[in-house]
Amino acid sequence: MAQPKRVALLVYLAMDGGLVPRDRLLIQRNIERVAPPTVDVHGEVVKPGRYPLTGNMRVEDLIRVSGGLKRSADTSVADLTRYPIGGKPGEQLKVSVASVLNGDAAEDVPLHNGDVLTIRQVPGWQDLGASITVRGEVQHPGSYGIQPGERLSSVLRRADGYSPEAFPYGAILMRASVRDAEEKSHAELVRRVEAQQANIRLLPEADQDQKNAKLTAIAQTQATLDQLRLSPPIGRLVIHIDGPIEKWTNTSADIALRDGDVLMIPKKTGYVLVNGQVFNPTAVSYRGGRSGKWYLGQAGGLTQLADKKGIFVIRADGSVISARNQSDFWAGNPLNAALRPGDTMVVPEKALNIGNKNWTALLQTAQIASSIALTVAATHP
Repeated sequence: MAQPKRVALLVYLAMDGGLVPRDRLLIQRNIERVAPPTVDVHGEVVKPGRYPLTGNMRVEDLIRVSGGLKRSADTSVADLTRYPIGGKPGEQLKVSVASVLNGDAAEDVPLHNGDVLTIRQVPGWQDLGASITVRGEVQHPGSYGIQPGERLSSVLRRADGYSPEAFPYGAILMRASVRDAEEKSHAELVRRVEAQQANIRLLPEADQDQKNAKLTAIAQTQATLDQLRLSPPIGRLVIHIDGPIEKWTNTSADIALRDGDVLMIPKKTGYVLVNGQVFNPTAVSYRGGRSGKWYLGQAGGLTQLADKKGIFVIRADGSVISARNQSDFWAGNPLNAALRPGDTMVVPEKALNIGNKNWTALLQTAQIASSIALTVAATHP
């Protein structure tokens, strides 16, 4: 069939005087076959993607060829974007999917080449099935479904509150997103300590004193690395829910919960832990109003290897008090602060002066990170 049309066209051009010897005649391909018109569908359909635009294709046809709607589809309003093509202006339309599926011809608009239909998701669909696990000293431990924006006090009430042995000051809330962020920081800290250890190994050993200092510094970094690797982050989010639930309901302490959160309420504790470079690392019976200095004395005081300026306290609620005050989050003096049941005082080992001013701060940071993780692990069932 193609040959007669070609001949007819050549004859017409020849009669019109448009062809001369050695002219070359090019017949362009049908643009509809080279780049056929298409439409796109995105969002809550079974098979989102790009589809050929067939004759008289409408919104309902596109939804059908894409496999239909998901259960998460919002049938109230869909978004239809029409781009300017061939001199026609672009526009954005709102289409009622429910009306389209019910046969409303006015809503079931015809589609044009390049149109993009977006089926939106039902609001709050991602929170469907969200739950939190409550463990420890509550009347009814277990998993509880949560509504979007539901707060800590609400779930504790649904668990019928604390048991008689509950210690809410030491409550631990673990969250997956916090753990993910902590794991990145933890891995970076391990990498930095490893790099510092490698630098120490390259230091000269001109005399026996230098050699001994080098070996001691390597041992310090290795001990810190071993502790870091044995205490991976658990994603603890510091919360302050001391006292009856009514006391902190609808305050800043009454935080909103997230899917997958784990809340652990420990038993009452009657002691303060003192760890690190003291003569008798131990648990000291709690005495109301006593300072960190008093508890330090009960553990025998500092050894010669203790870093007095590096002492820090990990509160039972997860907050930290550090004498170095290296961060806005760590304020106060742990020796003067009145400690509470469940608090842990940590006395780190004095870092050697090996000619690197960043070494002491790095070791201190690593010791704090590993001590926090170990303290939480000790209270976590």
